[in-house]
Amino acid sequence: MPARSLVLLAASLLTGCLAALVLYVQDSDLVLLSEHLNHPFALGVLACALMVLGALELRWRWVRAAVIILGGLGASAALFVGSIALALTATKEVGFVAGPAPYSVRLQQSAAGLGPDTVMRLSVRRDGGLLSREWELGCFNGDDPDDGFDSVKWTGPSSVEIRVVDGRTFPVALDPASGRPRTTASLNC
Repeated sequence: MPARSLVLLAASLLTGCLAALVLYVQDSDLVLLSEHLNHPFALGVLACALMVLGALELRWRWVRAAVIILGGLGASAALFVGSIALALTATKEVGFVAGPAPYSVRLQQSAAGLGPDTVMRLSVRRDGGLLSREWELGCFNGDDPDDGFDSVKWTGPSSVEIRVVDGRTFPVALDPASGRPRTTASLNC
């Protein structure tokens, strides 16, 4: 077996392991992992493509054909499942609310299932370069007009107040040392 094929097959195996690892740690609070490396389906397609490229120089035709067919089927499956997952979980960045340095509140909006309702997700982010962290702060489903998200404001160096349309407020205290919310707020999520 040529050295190029071995390198490509090893790279395929490593990329596949990285895709599995990303699926395993996708609930990480480390922003680098949750935002920049959280592409398991794209990594799966890359692993399949590397496997097919590595198999092109194999000596035995039947092994080469089998690997190419399996790689093509795997890449097709990853693209199909990834596009469905993207359609159902797509979020739109609505903005940030600056807080005391190094904290900010991130606002994201997404569809609530397949209906016309929207879900507003809030998270608190502690900026720290590659070690930036982000934690869930609250989730508000707009299916009941009174329960829809209205605003968020910082009420202190380690406290946030979230307001919904009908005027109710949800105070959330943050741990002063880490910035992690001690509680979260949620309506219909």
